[in-house]
Amino acid sequence: MEVFSSEVKASHWLKQGNILIHPTEGVWGIGCDAFNRKAVKRVYEIKKRALNKSLVIVCNNIDIMQDYLIPYDPNDVEEILKNTKDPVTILYPYFKEKLPEHLQNDTGKLAIRVSTHYPLKSLLEVFNNSIVSTSANISSQKTLQDIEAIKETFPHEDVALFNKELGSLNKSTPIIDLISKEILRK
Repeated sequence: MEVFSSEVKASHWLKQGNILIHPTEGVWGIGCDAFNRKAVKRVYEIKKRALNKSLVIVCNNIDIMQDYLIPYDPNDVEEILKNTKDPVTILYPYFKEKLPEHLQNDTGKLAIRVSTHYPLKSLLEVFNNSIVSTSANISSQKTLQDIEAIKETFPHEDVALFNKELGSLNKSTPIIDLISKEILRK
C-alpha cells in the first residue's frame, strides 16, 4: 500500500481516480474524488457497501457544493453548529437535475461535512474539491482503528494511506437534518 504524508501526493492520488484512506475528526475514513463516478463505485465495491447507503461528502468549504444544493437559510446551519461542540455532518436538500447521478439517493439530501480536522482540511485545500468518505471498514463490521488492520482489510493497488493523525473524537460525527433538525446519528 502506498503511504503519503504529503497533501500534494495524496491529492494527486485522488485526482488520478484512486481511493484514499484518510484521518478524520474521529475515525479512519476511506474515500475518493466525489465527482469521479468510477472511483465512488469502487469505494462501494471494496467496502462491500450496499449502493442504497449514501456516503458523506467532505469538503473544505460548503461553497464548493453550493451549486448542487437547494437554497437554505445560513442561519439554520449556524444554529446547528452553535448547538453542538463536536464536528457535525448536515443533510442538505439537493437539486436532482444538477447533482451527478452517482451522488443522488432516495432521500433527496446530501450528507455534507465541512471538515474541522487539520490534516484532512489541509488535504482538501490542496485537492480543491470534495471527497466522498465513509468509515474504513467492511460494511456492517466494526470500525477499524489500527492502521495495520486497515492495510490488511484493503490490500488493493488503487488504495493508499494518507498517514496523518486522527482527531480526538472517539466516534463518527453526528448527522443532523438541516430542515427537520432531527439528529439521525449521535
